[in-house]
Amino acid sequence: MRLLAGRIRAAIVARTRGEDIGPEEYVRLAYLVLLRRQIDETGINDWRRRIERGTFDTQRVLDALLGSDEYLANHGADIFRYLHLARQQWIRSVDAFDSILDIGGSSAGRREGALIELGYPHRPSRLDILDLPPDRQFWGEPTFDQTEPVDFDWGRVTYFHGSAEDVANVAALQARRYECVFMGQAIEHILPEKLPALLGWIRAHLLPGGRFIMDTPNRAITKIHSPHAYINADHKLEYTPAQLEDVFNAAGFSVVRRTGLVHLPQMARSGIFDARWFPQATLVHDDADASYLFAFEAIPETKTLDTPTP
Repeated sequence: MRLLAGRIRAAIVARTRGEDIGPEEYVRLAYLVLLRRQIDETGINDWRRRIERGTFDTQRVLDALLGSDEYLANHGADIFRYLHLARQQWIRSVDAFDSILDIGGSSAGRREGALIELGYPHRPSRLDILDLPPDRQFWGEPTFDQTEPVDFDWGRVTYFHGSAEDVANVAALQARRYECVFMGQAIEHILPEKLPALLGWIRAHLLPGGRFIMDTPNRAITKIHSPHAYINADHKLEYTPAQLEDVFNAAGFSVVRRTGLVHLPQMARSGIFDARWFPQATLVHDDADASYLFAFEAIPETKTLDTPTP
């Protein structure tokens, strides 16, 4: 909690631009930063009495708010830790593929890329990674050169640069085919009007028997957490499982496996966000509709012509 308190204190200092402020103003800012609301009259009067008695201390303010029922109900659990643990558990259940294209899969610090960093237990002989140019990558500029392929004892990793929406214009990828195309927490960053063309490209570049595998936030739950905005400012659209499956079907994919990550049935039923449900959540569950994240495995649909009646 002390590390978190330090970050909160830094956020308060940033709001004041380093100017000295009095204790009452500090309390007001602490409420805005931690509880995301103005302090009520009862609350400010209580802190005024502490100030008058000489018992005021900035650390006590932070400790009191961080331990309050209000804070715990809304922000108390490190929810992103549970989301990451769920993704790690899920990725270990994904089959082995010998050739993979990971769209959006660069890692700032691992040459093997985000898929291996997440914990994918298998090693393809060919792992291609498409991401934005290094100075525009979402998780920060990589600490290693991405201009040349990197050979490991298990296979080769090759980076390609361009946007997912513009994959059809990345010349070096057009002749390549894959057993698996993977998109981890990336579809929500794609403009929705561009997604059908991207899915069409993926479908055309899967080898026979190949799979498209992805995971993404579930808007049925994230709208409870963040009703007035997406959970990340860069998200273009957060889908429910049903909405995204309709998009997949229209693009010629059939979803053969639906997985929920961080199952939150109480939240789904009540429509109330409470971070205290995260530590008790089942990390990987069959119920994608009531989970914070969901994952799909999809295959291209094979349409057979109707046989004429003799």
